[in-house]
Amino acid sequence: MKTITVSSLKGGCGKTSTAIFLAEALAYAGSKVVLIDADPNNNATDYLARDETPEAIELRSLFHALKEERELSDCLMSSSLGLDLIPATPSLSQASLELASDPGVIMRFPMAVKGLDADYVIIDTPPALTLELTLALYAADLVLVPIGLSRWTTQGYEIIAARIRAADKTTGKETQLYALPAIVTEKEAELLRAIPTWKTTKTAILKAAAIRNAGNAGKPLNESAAAWSWYQSLSEEIAE
Repeated sequence: MKTITVSSLKGGCGKTSTAIFLAEALAYAGSKVVLIDADPNNNATDYLARDETPEAIELRSLFHALKEERELSDCLMSSSLGLDLIPATPSLSQASLELASDPGVIMRFPMAVKGLDADYVIIDTPPALTLELTLALYAADLVLVPIGLSRWTTQGYEIIAARIRAADKTTGKETQLYALPAIVTEKEAELLRAIPTWKTTKTAILKAAAIRNAGNAGKPLNESAAAWSWYQSLSEEIAE
Protein backbone atom coordinates (compact mmCIF):
# COMPACT_ATOMS: atom_id res chain seq x y z
CA MET A 1 0.00 0.00 0.00
CA LYS A 2 1.09 3.55 -0.70
CA THR A 3 -0.31 6.58 1.10
CA ILE A 4 -0.25 9.86 -0.82
CA THR A 5 -1.04 13.12 0.95
CA VAL A 6 -2.02 16.11 -1.17
CA SER A 7 -1.25 19.31 0.68
CA SER A 8 -1.01 23.04 0.10
CA LEU A 9 -1.24 26.05 2.37
CA LYS A 10 -2.54 28.18 -0.50
CA GLY A 11 -6.09 27.94 -1.76
CA GLY A 12 -6.97 27.80 -5.45
CA CYS A 13 -3.97 25.73 -6.50
CA GLY A 14 -5.84 22.54 -7.35
CA LYS A 15 -5.27 20.61 -4.12
CA THR A 16 -8.66 18.92 -3.85
CA SER A 17 -9.07 18.37 -7.59
CA THR A 18 -5.63 16.73 -7.60
CA ALA A 19 -6.68 14.38 -4.79
CA ILE A 20 -9.98 13.50 -6.47
CA PHE A 21 -8.84 13.00 -10.04
CA LEU A 22 -5.59 11.27 -9.08
CA ALA A 23 -7.68 8.83 -7.04
CA GLU A 24 -10.01 8.31 -10.00
CA ALA A 25 -7.10 7.72 -12.38
CA LEU A 26 -5.58 5.11 -10.06
CA ALA A 27 -8.95 3.38 -9.67
CA TYR A 28 -9.52 3.50 -13.44
CA ALA A 29 -6.20 1.64 -13.88
CA GLY A 30 -7.47 -1.17 -11.65
CA SER A 31 -6.06 -0.22 -8.26
CA LYS A 32 -8.10 -0.37 -5.06
CA VAL A 33 -8.24 3.22 -3.84
CA VAL A 34 -9.47 4.94 -0.69
CA LEU A 35 -9.72 8.73 -0.58
CA ILE A 36 -9.65 10.18 2.94
CA ASP A 37 -11.11 13.66 3.19
CA ALA A 38 -9.19 15.29 6.08
CA ASP A 39 -10.39 18.81 5.22
CA PRO A 40 -13.36 20.20 7.21
CA ASN A 41 -14.30 22.16 4.09
CA ASN A 42 -15.22 18.67 2.77
CA ASN A 43 -15.16 19.49 -0.94
CA ALA A 44 -13.88 16.01 -1.82
CA THR A 45 -16.74 14.51 0.19
CA ASP A 46 -19.24 16.73 -1.56
CA TYR A 47 -17.89 15.53 -4.91
CA LEU A 48 -17.86 11.80 -4.13
CA ALA A 49 -20.91 11.56 -1.85
CA ARG A 50 -23.21 14.06 -3.51
CA ASP A 51 -26.16 11.67 -3.42
CA GLU A 52 -25.73 10.73 0.26
CA THR A 53 -27.66 12.45 3.04
CA PRO A 54 -25.79 14.69 5.49
CA GLU A 55 -26.77 12.27 8.27
CA ALA A 56 -25.23 9.27 6.49
CA ILE A 57 -22.05 11.21 5.81
CA GLU A 58 -21.76 12.48 9.39
CA LEU A 59 -22.12 8.93 10.69
CA ARG A 60 -18.93 7.96 8.86
CA SER A 61 -17.00 11.19 9.32
CA LEU A 62 -13.26 10.89 9.85
CA PHE A 63 -13.80 12.84 13.08
CA HIS A 64 -15.41 9.80 14.73
CA ALA A 65 -12.43 7.62 13.86
CA LEU A 66 -9.97 10.15 15.25
CA LYS A 67 -11.95 10.22 18.51
CA GLU A 68 -11.92 6.37 18.54
CA GLU A 69 -15.70 6.25 18.35
CA ARG A 70 -15.45 4.13 15.18
CA GLU A 71 -12.74 2.14 13.47
CA LEU A 72 -11.31 3.94 10.46
CA SER A 73 -12.36 1.03 8.23
CA ASP A 74 -15.96 1.38 9.47
CA CYS A 75 -16.06 4.92 8.06
CA LEU A 76 -15.71 3.76 4.45
CA MET A 77 -18.37 4.79 1.95
CA SER A 78 -18.51 3.40 -1.57
CA SER A 79 -18.84 5.71 -4.55
CA SER A 80 -19.98 5.22 -8.12
CA LEU A 81 -16.54 6.20 -9.40
CA GLY A 82 -14.69 3.00 -8.54
CA LEU A 83 -13.14 4.10 -5.26
CA ASP A 84 -14.04 4.34 -1.58
CA LEU A 85 -14.30 7.47 0.56
CA ILE A 86 -13.76 8.26 4.22
CA PRO A 87 -15.72 11.49 4.40
CA ALA A 88 -15.35 14.73 6.33
CA THR A 89 -17.98 17.11 7.62
CA PRO A 90 -17.53 20.53 9.27
CA SER A 91 -17.45 18.74 12.65
CA LEU A 92 -13.89 17.72 11.79
CA SER A 93 -12.86 21.32 12.53
CA GLN A 94 -13.18 20.43 16.22
CA ALA A 95 -10.41 17.83 16.02
CA SER A 96 -7.52 20.11 16.97
CA LEU A 97 -9.34 21.30 20.09
CA GLU A 98 -10.84 18.01 21.25
CA LEU A 99 -7.70 15.94 20.64
CA ALA A 100 -5.18 18.47 21.94
CA SER A 101 -4.59 16.34 25.04
CA ASP A 102 -4.24 13.08 23.08
CA PRO A 103 -0.78 13.00 21.45
CA GLY A 104 -1.20 9.30 20.72
CA VAL A 105 -3.52 10.09 17.82
CA ILE A 106 -0.45 11.08 15.76
CA MET A 107 0.79 7.49 15.88
CA ARG A 108 -2.61 5.73 15.85
CA PHE A 109 -3.81 7.38 12.68
CA PRO A 110 -0.95 6.19 10.41
CA MET A 111 -1.38 2.67 11.77
CA ALA A 112 -5.11 2.77 11.04
CA VAL A 113 -4.44 4.01 7.51
CA LYS A 114 -2.00 1.16 6.89
CA GLY A 115 -4.70 -1.25 8.06
CA LEU A 116 -7.08 -0.25 5.26
CA ASP A 117 -7.64 -2.73 2.44
CA ALA A 118 -6.30 -0.62 -0.42
CA ASP A 119 -3.50 -0.33 -2.93
CA TYR A 120 -3.48 3.46 -2.58
CA VAL A 121 -4.79 5.82 0.06
CA ILE A 122 -5.10 9.45 -1.05
CA ILE A 123 -5.52 12.06 1.71
CA ASP A 124 -6.90 15.51 0.97
CA THR A 125 -5.89 18.04 3.62
CA PRO A 126 -6.92 21.51 4.83
CA PRO A 127 -4.98 24.56 3.59
CA ALA A 128 -3.73 25.34 7.11
CA LEU A 129 -1.34 24.00 9.75
CA THR A 130 -3.89 21.95 11.65
CA LEU A 131 -3.96 18.60 13.43
CA GLU A 132 -5.57 17.05 10.35
CA LEU A 133 -2.64 18.14 8.17
CA THR A 134 -0.13 16.85 10.74
CA LEU A 135 -1.82 13.45 10.84
CA ALA A 136 -1.82 13.24 7.05
CA LEU A 137 1.90 14.07 6.87
CA TYR A 138 2.75 11.43 9.48
CA ALA A 139 0.76 8.85 7.52
CA ALA A 140 2.22 9.73 4.11
CA ASP A 141 4.70 7.75 2.05
CA LEU A 142 4.60 10.51 -0.56
CA VAL A 143 3.43 14.13 -0.34
CA LEU A 144 2.31 16.09 -3.39
CA VAL A 145 2.25 19.86 -3.04
CA PRO A 146 0.35 21.53 -5.91
CA ILE A 147 2.04 24.84 -6.67
CA GLY A 148 1.50 27.79 -8.96
CA LEU A 149 3.92 30.49 -9.95
CA SER A 150 3.45 32.60 -6.82
CA ARG A 151 5.73 33.58 -3.99
CA TRP A 152 3.05 32.52 -1.51
CA THR A 153 2.70 28.97 -2.84
CA THR A 154 6.48 28.78 -2.82
CA GLN A 155 6.57 29.78 0.83
CA GLY A 156 3.82 27.26 1.61
CA TYR A 157 5.86 24.49 -0.02
CA GLU A 158 8.85 25.27 2.19
CA ILE A 159 6.70 25.20 5.35
CA ILE A 160 5.26 21.81 4.43
CA ALA A 161 8.75 20.51 3.64
CA ALA A 162 9.91 21.54 7.12
CA ARG A 163 6.92 19.78 8.69
CA ILE A 164 7.73 16.60 6.81
CA ARG A 165 11.35 16.68 7.97
CA ALA A 166 10.15 17.04 11.57
CA ALA A 167 7.74 14.12 11.17
CA ASP A 168 10.43 11.93 9.60
CA LYS A 169 12.73 12.56 12.58
CA THR A 170 10.00 11.13 14.81
CA THR A 171 9.01 8.17 12.66
CA GLY A 172 12.34 7.29 11.06
CA LYS A 173 10.73 7.36 7.61
CA GLU A 174 11.97 9.09 4.49
CA THR A 175 8.83 10.60 3.06
CA GLN A 176 8.98 11.49 -0.61
CA LEU A 177 8.06 15.10 -1.38
CA TYR A 178 7.20 16.47 -4.81
CA ALA A 179 6.06 19.84 -6.01
CA LEU A 180 3.29 19.44 -8.58
CA PRO A 181 2.89 22.33 -11.05
CA ALA A 182 -0.89 22.74 -11.04
CA ILE A 183 -3.39 25.10 -12.62
CA VAL A 184 -0.54 26.64 -14.59
CA THR A 185 0.46 27.31 -18.18
CA GLU A 186 3.12 25.26 -19.96
CA LYS A 187 5.57 28.14 -19.55
CA GLU A 188 4.86 28.45 -15.83
CA ALA A 189 5.35 24.70 -15.41
CA GLU A 190 8.76 24.95 -17.07
CA LEU A 191 9.78 27.74 -14.69
CA LEU A 192 8.67 25.76 -11.66
CA ARG A 193 10.55 22.66 -12.79
CA ALA A 194 13.68 24.79 -13.05
CA ILE A 195 13.77 25.50 -9.30
CA PRO A 196 16.90 23.52 -8.33
CA THR A 197 16.08 22.90 -4.66
CA TRP A 198 12.77 21.13 -5.33
CA LYS A 199 11.81 17.70 -6.61
CA THR A 200 9.15 18.49 -9.15
CA THR A 201 6.88 16.02 -10.93
CA LYS A 202 7.35 15.49 -14.64
CA THR A 203 3.58 15.84 -14.94
CA ALA A 204 1.93 19.25 -14.79
CA ILE A 205 -1.78 19.98 -14.39
CA LEU A 206 -2.51 22.83 -16.75
CA LYS A 207 -5.34 25.33 -16.58
CA ALA A 208 -8.48 23.73 -18.00
CA ALA A 209 -12.18 24.46 -17.71
CA ALA A 210 -12.87 20.71 -17.79
CA ILE A 211 -11.37 20.31 -14.30
CA ARG A 212 -13.51 23.04 -12.80
CA ASN A 213 -16.66 21.85 -14.58
CA ALA A 214 -16.24 18.23 -13.48
CA GLY A 215 -15.67 19.29 -9.89
CA ASN A 216 -18.70 21.57 -9.85
CA ALA A 217 -20.93 18.89 -11.36
CA GLY A 218 -19.61 16.01 -9.25
CA LYS A 219 -18.85 14.10 -12.44
CA PRO A 220 -15.70 12.25 -13.58
CA LEU A 221 -13.48 13.92 -16.10
CA ASN A 222 -14.30 13.07 -19.70
CA GLU A 223 -11.81 10.39 -20.72
CA SER A 224 -11.25 12.15 -24.02
CA ALA A 225 -10.31 15.42 -22.33
CA ALA A 226 -6.68 16.50 -22.20
CA ALA A 227 -7.03 17.04 -18.44
CA TRP A 228 -7.80 13.35 -17.92
CA SER A 229 -4.49 12.43 -19.57
CA TRP A 230 -2.60 14.66 -17.12
CA TYR A 231 -4.02 12.82 -14.11
CA GLN A 232 -3.36 9.48 -15.77
CA SER A 233 0.23 10.54 -16.32
CA LEU A 234 0.50 11.65 -12.68
CA SER A 235 -0.91 8.33 -11.47
CA GLU A 236 1.70 6.44 -13.50
CA GLU A 237 4.46 8.67 -12.19
CA ILE A 238 3.63 8.22 -8.51
CA ALA A 239 3.27 4.47 -9.03
CA GLU A 240 6.88 4.13 -10.18
